[in-house]
Amino acid sequence: MADTTEDEDKISIKVIVDKVNKRVVCAEVDYSFVDILFSYVTLPMGTIARLLGTHDDKKFECLGSFNNLYHSLKDLPHRYLSTECKSMLLNPRSLSYDYCRHLELKIDDTEPSHYFECHNRCCSSYDKVLSCNNLSSEHDRSQSCRGCYTYLPSMRFEESYWYSSDYDLVSLFTNSVGSGVFVSDSGTFIVTDDLCVEPYNMASSIRLLTDLGITDMNHLEERNLQMSSYQMLYFLKLALSTHRPFTYFVFSKICPETDVFISWIDSTSQHNDFIIKEESASSKIHLELSLQKSTGKLLFAESKADFVEFLFGFLSLPLGTVIGTLTKGAFTSRCMDNILRSISHMSVGKYLKSQDIKDMLLTPHFGQKYISKNQIFPLNGVPLRSDEIENNDIKIDGGFLKQSGMFLVTDDLTITPSSLASSIDLLKKLEVAPEDIERCEVSISLKEGLSMLKESLRSSSILTKSLEHQVKK
Repeated sequence: MADTTEDEDKISIKVIVDKVNKRVVCAEVDYSFVDILFSYVTLPMGTIARLLGTHDDKKFECLGSFNNLYHSLKDLPHRYLSTECKSMLLNPRSLSYDYCRHLELKIDDTEPSHYFECHNRCCSSYDKVLSCNNLSSEHDRSQSCRGCYTYLPSMRFEESYWYSSDYDLVSLFTNSVGSGVFVSDSGTFIVTDDLCVEPYNMASSIRLLTDLGITDMNHLEERNLQMSSYQMLYFLKLALSTHRPFTYFVFSKICPETDVFISWIDSTSQHNDFIIKEESASSKIHLELSLQKSTGKLLFAESKADFVEFLFGFLSLPLGTVIGTLTKGAFTSRCMDNILRSISHMSVGKYLKSQDIKDMLLTPHFGQKYISKNQIFPLNGVPLRSDEIENNDIKIDGGFLKQSGMFLVTDDLTITPSSLASSIDLLKKLEVAPEDIERCEVSISLKEGLSMLKESLRSSSILTKSLEHQVKK
């Protein structure tokens, strides 16, 4: 992990260490650390993939195939989707984005949406506040006003925030400097090695020591840690990869990898109930698979824009939505489960600042400005008003991608436009002869979609594991 510089902002936490067993018992922290810990579940998966890609600890290849998905979108030629759509999907935001900009440490470097408003007196947008029909995004500086065609640099710069009116931001922006964002700044909290968070009291501390079998207080010592933004991102990477992130963070040079690295939990009983309830209302996407005749191995899929758009939509989903709303705790990690459970159990008023904040943290649904018709998950975003999406370059028949395109999707979610050259290159890479290929058609509904989402977090064989029940029929 890279060293931090002296002038970086940092927060202080206190960890209690078991010197004998080389483990962290717990951390004693204030609101600033808990705010950041809780903010983890609000980060969209695409943002996490981008941010964690800057860390150089290759022992932790977390997020499964999300990195492939993110880079496939990043490398996709602009002719397949508009500049604004591509930027929006590569830089997704959740409903809590504006809250997280006020954390003690800035871990998400995604910039706010910026627009330029035309003030030409002859333009229909003159003196209107952020009338999106006549705005041009900063991501494409060659654009002009859609109302009067004034060149972009001549327009007046505005910064745009878009969030749900269900959450009152007034109290946040009127808080004094140094106050908590999600939790009260007056409390002290205990965080266990697997990220259970609860307000400090003597009874819970004694119970924790008892549960860990610690009887000799001489085995314990206190250590102070200074955490920078970079280190808090690294801690997120550990939390997604291990069930003891504090221990690995403190004892990484001597901690046995087999003691901390985990597999993702797979408990499907509760999840099956969710599928049965929602399945009938979900739409279906049809997909053509290519299999190797001699082995039966699934090689790749060729799809229209609808399936690719559905996969790219994974990047907009906040981590907490994946864990808490979609998979209902069935396909997740212990640490992330514990963070959501801690939020659920924490009382409003004394610790969490409001019920709205608690609801937002527990259901941090994506705040994407445009919702694709190919989103089959039972979720709601925050679409713009109907009069704000008249630009046909943004949405094409209810989608983002141009419907005429065909795409190759590999088992690990590497996506490329389909062409003769790309097909030949893929067959060379797979070392499969054309005569050894057979094709079959499958359908993607909520069940398969949730399975793909789950496998994307932990696997490089997403199509195989999600569609094998249809292929074997």
